[in-house]
Amino acid sequence: MTVDNPAAPIFVPSVHTKFFVLFGDPLSFSVSAWMHNHVFRKLGMDCLYSPLEIGEEKLGTAVKTMETWHCAGANVTMPYKAKVVPYLDDLADSARYTGVVNTIVLGEDGRKTGHNTDGEGFVQSLYSPLGLDVPSKEYLILGAGGAASAVACTLASKGVRRILVLSRKSSFHRAEGLKKRMDEHFPGVCTIDEMNEDVLRRAVPAHEVIINATKVGMGTYADETVFDTALLSPCQAVCDVVYNPRETKMILEAKGKGCKALGGLWMLVNQGAEAFRLWTGVEPPVDFMYETACRFLDR
Repeated sequence: MTVDNPAAPIFVPSVHTKFFVLFGDPLSFSVSAWMHNHVFRKLGMDCLYSPLEIGEEKLGTAVKTMETWHCAGANVTMPYKAKVVPYLDDLADSARYTGVVNTIVLGEDGRKTGHNTDGEGFVQSLYSPLGLDVPSKEYLILGAGGAASAVACTLASKGVRRILVLSRKSSFHRAEGLKKRMDEHFPGVCTIDEMNEDVLRRAVPAHEVIINATKVGMGTYADETVFDTALLSPCQAVCDVVYNPRETKMILEAKGKGCKALGGLWMLVNQGAEAFRLWTGVEPPVDFMYETACRFLDR
């Protein structure tokens, strides 16, 4: 990419260029194209990543015809992570466990396999940079949407034995669906409860790792936290899936309490790195991806 260096040569696609896309709507906020294209240029790869903002009525056609426009793989974001599943040929365990897809790999035989790298990306950030002994901890996940499902399933696949998922009454059916999927693959690991002040007051101090998998902390919710951070103690770790801002109000207050704290940017970077490996078979420069994502957000 040339945005931050106008003197750099312009990348011109060739007939051999492999294209990667992001399916979603809207996409103006996405870091992915900026991050992946910087990596392609750094590694000298003849590849180009582009956001493809399309309506739902065009999703099936776009996925089914990927190979005709030299598309070697794709990411999928809201609102299509579940809606894309019927257009795929296979699902990896990561997608089968969660019921949602964020990465499509196009095989040499033309078959399209759906993966979910969100959970792996998040859990890798718990290992590094947070430095947790992941399987030994007990986890509290706030929210029961796609991110929560990916995180919970991946934690269970790493050997975690106790996860409590809390969801608001208005969306409790999501928690019930998440628990049903978890029980099919990881019986006995997941319990659920309603997310209200009384439950939070008991649950937050009782868990070693608290994960916010809701939208609270970003956009119109930037000045809010899901729970009263006065409930925290320094022995706990607090994590967020929100990456913009890089440090939400919850993360800042958790740091102020002496907790280990981690925003969602490392999850974004690590899930992108895992997608990159699946598409290319190449190990990406993860630290460089993080630095590049930071530059995007700082703009």
